[in-house]
This record gives sequence, C-alpha cells and structure tokens, in this order.
Amino acid sequence: MGNWKKEFYDDNYTDEDESPSLHRKKKEIVYLVQYKVELYARLDDESSDDTIAHKRQEAIKRVVRRAVKKLSEEERIFIEKFYFEFKSYQEIAGILKKRIYKLERIHRRALDKMRILLSDFVKERFKLEVSQKTDCLICNSPFRQELDELIKNKKKKETYGRLIRIFKQKYGLDIKTPQVIIGHQRKHMI
Repeated sequence: MGNWKKEFYDDNYTDEDESPSLHRKKKEIVYLVQYKVELYARLDDESSDDTIAHKRQEAIKRVVRRAVKKLSEEERIFIEKFYFEFKSYQEIAGILKKRIYKLERIHRRALDKMRILLSDFVKERFKLEVSQKTDCLICNSPFRQELDELIKNKKKKETYGRLIRIFKQKYGLDIKTPQVIIGHQRKHMI
C-alpha cells in the first residue's frame, strides 16, 4: 500500500515489480476525468509494443500527478483515500473529521477541478472534447482572466463589496452575493 504514493508522486519511480493490485489502482485515477474505458482501450489498440504503451502510461501518470498536486489538501486526501486506497465515504469521513454530505461536495469539487486541469491534455492526446460548461457567471464572462486576477488580489481583511461593485459597473455582471465569488474561487480557480 505504501508504494502507490511513492510511485504516484515520484517522477523517478519505475514499476518493474508491480503487483496486479497496484496496476489496478494506477488505472483508477482515470476515473477522475471519466475516460477510464476509452483511454485504456485506445492505449491497448494503438500499439502492441510494450515500450511505447509504457511511455504513454508514464506520460499520463505525470500529467495526472501534477493535476492532483494542484488540488487543495482536503481534496487531495479525499482523492488518495477514495481512488487509491479504496476507502469508503464512512472511512474517509472519520479520517477528515467531516460529515458525509460535506465529502460529497469535496468529491464533486475535486472532480470538477481535475476535469478542468486535464481537459487540454485529454483533448490533445485522445482527441476527446471535455465539456467545461458551467453556470458560473464569472467563468462564462469574456473577462474571466481579469476577474480572476481581481479576486486573487483581494486582501484578506477586505470585504467582497468592492469586488461586487466593480463586477457590476465595469464588467456588467449582476452578482448579488459574495457566495458567487467564493464559490468560483473554490471550484474554478486552481
């Protein structure tokens, strides 16, 4: 059980003495972007040469490893426990000291972030479109980068009132509550 973390986070790890269960655990990460079947079917079809298939799998692991590192600590722990250690929601709730309904939010948020982080790779490598559709006002704005920059530059002690006013006056966004900005910050700003 201890090797999967070393393998997942260490770029120099080789999987020569890999057990069947560890091999299965490695494949489970693909669930995060909902392409498990398509992804591995294509890898198997594209080449019978083990070296090429191994290099492709290593490239996938590196990209996914980087994406998982960008998640918040809470999301990263959930993903590790759920997808690699096959822990149940009950067990993870005990570890994180959270209620199950909160874990569902953490899980959804982590999957959304992983989908965003891996979408370019999936599109380029596997020619699959990943829908990034969202009903977030900020994400759908043509000024998203500018808005994200304003949110990043907000001081901790400052209220969201100034941002809401700027978003309305300068960018025409009708944001009425800070929760919209906070939600965008948690779910979509990585």
